[in-house]
Amino acid sequence: MITGTGQLRIGDLPLHISFTVPAGPCAPGALLPGVQALADRITDYCMTQAAQSGRPVSCQKGCGACCRQMVPVSPVEARNLHSLVEAMSPENQTAVRARFKAAQQVLQATGLGNPGHPVEDKPAYRAYGLGYFRVGMPCPFLQDESCSIHPDRPLVCREYVVTSPASACAAPGTGLVKQIAVPISTWAAFGRSTSETGALEWMPLIHSLDYVNENPAPPITRTGPQHVEAFLREMRQ
Repeated sequence: MITGTGQLRIGDLPLHISFTVPAGPCAPGALLPGVQALADRITDYCMTQAAQSGRPVSCQKGCGACCRQMVPVSPVEARNLHSLVEAMSPENQTAVRARFKAAQQVLQATGLGNPGHPVEDKPAYRAYGLGYFRVGMPCPFLQDESCSIHPDRPLVCREYVVTSPASACAAPGTGLVKQIAVPISTWAAFGRSTSETGALEWMPLIHSLDYVNENPAPPITRTGPQHVEAFLREMRQ
């Protein structure tokens, strides 16, 4: 393993960053813990800035409204979620897999169309996300209105915090939800940096387990430091 350190400026915030990755060839998932930690630090900074300006975050444990939104994950994150499920006890695995299947069946029955793309087709992406929310499907990892994999939750979930009342979260698309804007999206940068094409590839979280079962892991072509360099290049764009 090798550790690299440096500084990354996010807005007015100079962040001391550190990534510990294998020195030799490795899968891009080896970078994910460091990216998760960075995403948390950026969001924490934005939350502090919002609170200082009189806009404290209203998100609290037990409010699972955002856990009924469509959660986009990259292929690498999908493999991480698959590994988390594989590591669960047989009882929990059975329950979680059943929730994944039920969510897919509900989504299929709704006939939602083009999911769009978060960058290349934002109108379709937004329409798909709103339609998804109206269905009211909870995330398969939601238990008792709390995230059962919170330490390992997707990057995009780490970036989503609001200052508006909890009741507003039941009406996305109306302008009532006041989300704290992060200056840069770690999930998008990570998705691009780990893509074989360099484009942002993604899928709704509820398709992540099927994606991994149907798509073998690509060959390993980069070392750990090369994964870090690729990610930081995307963060600077």
